[in-house]
Amino acid sequence: MTKAETQKLTSIIKGYYNSQFFVDEFVINAWYEELKEYELQDAMDHIKKYLKQFPDTAPKPHTFTKGLLTREERQKLANEKYFVECNLCHKWMGMSEYDEHYGDCLNIEYLINVAKEKGEEITRKELEHCRKEVLDRLYEKYKPTNTWMPKGINESNNILGWKLI
Repeated sequence: MTKAETQKLTSIIKGYYNSQFFVDEFVINAWYEELKEYELQDAMDHIKKYLKQFPDTAPKPHTFTKGLLTREERQKLANEKYFVECNLCHKWMGMSEYDEHYGDCLNIEYLINVAKEKGEEITRKELEHCRKEVLDRLYEKYKPTNTWMPKGINESNNILGWKLI
């Protein structure tokens, strides 16, 4: 999406949320940074869905992109037969890449919660842009331990069928 297209989209949003949404150069730049990878028509279709879901709340650029597809994602999906939506991040993908994506998505959710507990602020977008190796190292560093298991139960004598994390 170009900056002019972004300005057009923000003007349309302003029309629906007049008293809650203000458009100036800073707002357009913020929206452009979030939407530059997406197509205008997809964003227009998405705003219609958003209006039905949240008629009283103006959208924010960092959450508006949930459910939108980039050009690359759209090309990948063109070759797939079956599609699924991640229930954590609401991205659509081919069935062939879902298992790996869902594992990464769960790790991201966990890392966000760990950061909150430590009083740190980290966003999903920041973690999504990290390389897989970085995410894996972070998860290994902060992964949960199996301290919730009843005394005497471990992986080698798990006769009761306890599920391990």
